[in-house]
Amino acid sequence: MSAKILVVDDEPDIRYLLKDILEDEGYRVDVAEHAHAANEIRRNSSPDLVLLDIWMPEIDGVTLLKQWKNDGKDNCPVVMMSGHGTVETAVEATRYGAYDFVEKPLSMAKLLSTVKAALSSTENAAETAPLRREQPVGNSNIVQALRKRFDELKDTDEPVFFSGTSGSGRQIWADYLSQLSNPEIPMRVFDQSMDMMQMLPLKADLYIEEVSELSRVQQSHLMDALNGAGGRNSFRIIASSRHSYQQLSEIKGVKPELAELWRQAIYIPSLNEHIEDIPELLEYYVGWYEEQEQLPYRHFGVATQNLLRNHPWPGGILQLKQFIKSVLGNSDKESVELDEVELLLSQKQMPVDQGPVDALHLVIDLGMDLREAREVFEREYLSRHLELCDHNISELARRVGQERTHLYRKLKSLGLYTKKNS
Repeated sequence: MSAKILVVDDEPDIRYLLKDILEDEGYRVDVAEHAHAANEIRRNSSPDLVLLDIWMPEIDGVTLLKQWKNDGKDNCPVVMMSGHGTVETAVEATRYGAYDFVEKPLSMAKLLSTVKAALSSTENAAETAPLRREQPVGNSNIVQALRKRFDELKDTDEPVFFSGTSGSGRQIWADYLSQLSNPEIPMRVFDQSMDMMQMLPLKADLYIEEVSELSRVQQSHLMDALNGAGGRNSFRIIASSRHSYQQLSEIKGVKPELAELWRQAIYIPSLNEHIEDIPELLEYYVGWYEEQEQLPYRHFGVATQNLLRNHPWPGGILQLKQFIKSVLGNSDKESVELDEVELLLSQKQMPVDQGPVDALHLVIDLGMDLREAREVFEREYLSRHLELCDHNISELARRVGQERTHLYRKLKSLGLYTKKNS
C-alpha cells in the first residue's frame, strides 16, 4: 500500500497544491491547517510522513514537533517547511528530531526527493513506498480512444490481447490497465523461467510481452489458464505480440488456437501514428528522468518540439525516451537549444563507411531491451545475406548455418519472407 502523508500548513493554496502533487505521485494525503487539526488526524490515523510548516497560528511547527517527539510514541519522520527567513529555525528543528527541511518557495524536485528519502529511512519503507508506474502520455484522438477503451475494461477480469510494433509502449499500456483495475498490486511480467501453472490462481495481473516466443508447452499452459484452469481469478492475463493476427497465424511454432485470439487484439499505435503527442511526452519524460535518475531538468522550446515532431521514430517511444535521456545528460543548461538537438540527431544518424561487402555496420538503440535489439540485428543480418545470395534460400541456409525449415520460420517472423525468396 502507498505511503500516507500529512501536510500541515496554514496557507490553503500550499496545502492543496502539495496534496495534488503528492497524490499524482501515488501517495495518500491528508491536510491540516493548524496544530489542533494535525493532532486530530494523527489520533485517528497514523501517517508515514509529516510535512510541517514552521509558522502557523497559535502553535508553531517547531513547538508542535517538540510535543510529538517528547511523547516518546512517535517514530514518524517529519520534514519541516520554511521560508527564507526561517531557514536557521528549520535547521535547528533537526536537533529536535526533524528528518530534514525544504525551503519555500518549494522546489518540487527537491520536495519529492526529500519525501522519498524520508520514507526510505523508516523500517517499513518497503511497505510504504509509492507505486512507481509509468503512464501512457498524450491527448491525441488515438490515445484518448485507448484510454476510453481501457476505462471500459477496468472493472472486468477478462483477458486482454495487444498487438503493436516494437517500441510502441505495449507494456506501458498493459501496466496502465492493470493500475486502473488493481492500483495497489503491481503487475507481474512473465519471463521464460516462470511456470505459469504454478502461478495460478493469479495473485496479480500477469503480462506476457511476446507470445510468439513462448515454447509449445508454455503456449499450452497459457491456453489452459485462459480457459479457466486454476479456478476463477481476481486478476487478468494481458498477452501481447508485435505481430498481427495474420502474422501470428503464419508462424509455424504458434498454436492456431492461440493466434486466433489476436483477431480481437487491441492495437497499440506506433509513435509515428500520434506524433502530436510528442510535446507532452517530452515534458513527462524530462520529469520522469529528473525524479527517477536525478538527471537535470531541461526545457524543450517550441522550435525543438516542432523539430522532434517532424523527425521519424522507427524505434517508437523507447527510442524517444532514450533520446530525451541523452539530451538531459548532454548539458547542464536549462534550455535545450535547436542546434543541440540537430547535432544529437545527426550523430545518431551519421552514416558510416560500409567497408567491405561482407561486413555489417549496425547502430543499436540502447533504449531497446535485449529481445528488441536481437530482432533488429537478426533482421539486418539476414536481409543483407539475402541480398548477397540473390534471395536463394538454399544458399542463405548454407551461409548462415541454419536448417531450411527453421530459416523459413525465422524469415516469416521478421517479415523477410516473400515469394521471391521461395
